[in-house]
Amino acid sequence: MSVEIKGMDEVLNKLSEKLSERQLSRAENAALKPAGEFVESEVKGVVSAFADTGAETDEVVVGKAHKVGGENIIRVGWNGPKNRYAIVHLNEFGYTRGGKHFTPRGFGVLQKTYDAVKPQYKLIVMDGLRSKLL
Repeated sequence: MSVEIKGMDEVLNKLSEKLSERQLSRAENAALKPAGEFVESEVKGVVSAFADTGAETDEVVVGKAHKVGGENIIRVGWNGPKNRYAIVHLNEFGYTRGGKHFTPRGFGVLQKTYDAVKPQYKLIVMDGLRSKLL
């Protein structure tokens, strides 16, 4: 899941004038952490709607913010002893068995959630970065 934030060039340019590259990277990582936690809570709420045992909800995790390809990212996914990422994948995209395509209760729910949380995610990141300017 990734979000492109437009209009951040001005904020990042102001920050880069005030901070070194390392400090800027730390500021971006600090701004991504609450945004990732927000997305995690939203995903947990959505996944609980089609969860059977609750393992899908329990295994939702937020990674650490880090740099990949010159951009700071944070990942939200599934990790745990029951390997529910495979079940979540089948629920999100459906599956074919015996030539028949099945669309489970959770079909497309994560994509809809992703589309719905993009604006709030953007605001959380922008507020986090603006707080570093003050």
